[in-house]
Amino acid sequence: MTTYETLVLVDPVLSDDELTKLMNQLGKIAAERHGKIVKEDRMGRRRLAYPVRKKAEGNYVCLHLELPSQELGEWQRQLRLHPNILRQLTCLP
Repeated sequence: MTTYETLVLVDPVLSDDELTKLMNQLGKIAAERHGKIVKEDRMGRRRLAYPVRKKAEGNYVCLHLELPSQELGEWQRQLRLHPNILRQLTCLP
């Protein structure tokens, strides 16, 4: 399995409990893809340089995950389709 780093920009209207539920959902998505989230780093709410989906702020979360390389495309697709995720970027650490 390959280790990836995913930076997720989450909708700022989510409370801490809702953000925790979202991170649990992402863990389940990774598990369905035969992977796992190794580390989760909540970077907090920050002002955006330009509006994304009409939002001026966003919560940044950095995820370190182990995932088979053939499952990376589906992981990114699931994140793009999630309504509470404004943007995501996945790369090698």
